[in-house]
Amino acid sequence: MSTARFLSLAPLQIAQALIGFGAIAAFTRLMSAEEFGRYALALSISMAAHTLLFTWTEAAAFRFFAAARAEKRLADHFATLLIMALALGGAVLVVTAGLLTFVDLRDDIAAISLFAATAAVLRFLTRLGRESDRAALAFGRYAVLETLYLVIGFAAGVALLVLFDFGAAAPFAGLAAAGALVALIDLPNLVRRARGGALSIARSAAYSGYGAPLALALAVDLGVQAIARMVLATEAGPAPLGAYAAAFGLARALDVVFMGVSAAFAPLVFAAYEDHGRDAARDAARSGFVLLAAVTIPASIGLAVVAHPLATFMVGEALRAETAAALPWLALATLFSGFTLYYWSEAFQLTRRTGQRALLMLIPGAVQLSLTAWLSRDHGAVGAAIAAAAGGVVGAALLALAGRRLLALPVPLGALARICAASALMAAVVLGLAQLQAGLIVIVSTGVLAYSAGVIAFNVLGARGFVLSALSRRSPAISFSGAANVD
Repeated sequence: MSTARFLSLAPLQIAQALIGFGAIAAFTRLMSAEEFGRYALALSISMAAHTLLFTWTEAAAFRFFAAARAEKRLADHFATLLIMALALGGAVLVVTAGLLTFVDLRDDIAAISLFAATAAVLRFLTRLGRESDRAALAFGRYAVLETLYLVIGFAAGVALLVLFDFGAAAPFAGLAAAGALVALIDLPNLVRRARGGALSIARSAAYSGYGAPLALALAVDLGVQAIARMVLATEAGPAPLGAYAAAFGLARALDVVFMGVSAAFAPLVFAAYEDHGRDAARDAARSGFVLLAAVTIPASIGLAVVAHPLATFMVGEALRAETAAALPWLALATLFSGFTLYYWSEAFQLTRRTGQRALLMLIPGAVQLSLTAWLSRDHGAVGAAIAAAAGGVVGAALLALAGRRLLALPVPLGALARICAASALMAAVVLGLAQLQAGLIVIVSTGVLAYSAGVIAFNVLGARGFVLSALSRRSPAISFSGAANVD
């Protein structure tokens, strides 16, 4: 994996994390607990709808780019994508307009629906550009335009909430404004690349055959999250839903990390599989797994340990205590779900068995919903978070076992043990500081240093050799074998 490619995505990952935390801090303070709960529910439903309607085309834009380039049919590829995008996006806007015209909705619900639908269609257009950039390994353009979308969307959402009191519709209106701006940049490029191409029915069928089951699997997961929030709201009320949503948003920082690492190594795995076969794909996946584990395992443990000071710092007082109690469970859920989505799913995507994956994901969804209904009435947001963790663990185990029959993705146990050892060292240090009620910045920075020391001590990712080599170059007279260099 190219370090330069991975590092080129670092600014985007930082922006995603900051905006994710900033959204929690801003929206839980600027909205009432009930408004934030409605926003969280609308966001969950919107994401599920976007995934079901649009993600299959976005997935095809990434998966079939290399094949179209090899066939010298990129113009047909982009022409097909654009025509499908215009048809799908136009249909969504027409249906939404019809519903708002003929269905008597409350004003706030109607506003949320209008802005959410508009934001989703514009996001669809921009995602076609981003997935094409990722497939072409154009990580610089990918990072710049994705960062622009996130920053403008967040800033516009906060401004509309503060200045015009848009309520729960403000974040969606901000995303719509950001999507419109980025679409103005993307569309001319997509049209240029589609020039001279033609819609192909066979190509459209291949894209839908691959992408539709994948989108269905993702929609199942998002639908489960949306239904779980509905169940939580019904059983416990809007305030616990707001606390759950706040904890979910804080835990989503882990998902941002997964997306960043996956964006760097997934194209290499796909290229290795297409060009050199299964063994090459497994070799590429091995380094991706180690990098994912080395970043996300300590991050999830750290997030769980600092739940209380982090919630105190980030979340409004009305939701703070319940958010802190739910966060460790959602950190665990996000860790296992991240490996499910960004690693174990690769076996199904590489072998184009996306329909099988969609069916398998019904099982962890059923586990989560059943436990949510059982636990949320008495335990509120914490009960729903425990249910999410159980579903995440079941989903990861299920896809890991079933995927081995298609393509046995590696699990480097030695590297995993070293990562866990370094993470345990970090957790011990962070727990001690938390007991002493040290400040959040002190806890986080010391935890990073402790994990870094563990990485070197246990030689995670070859860090010890790298450090010793660097020190040796700076001090050539010193031999690390324990004797002076007398040459």
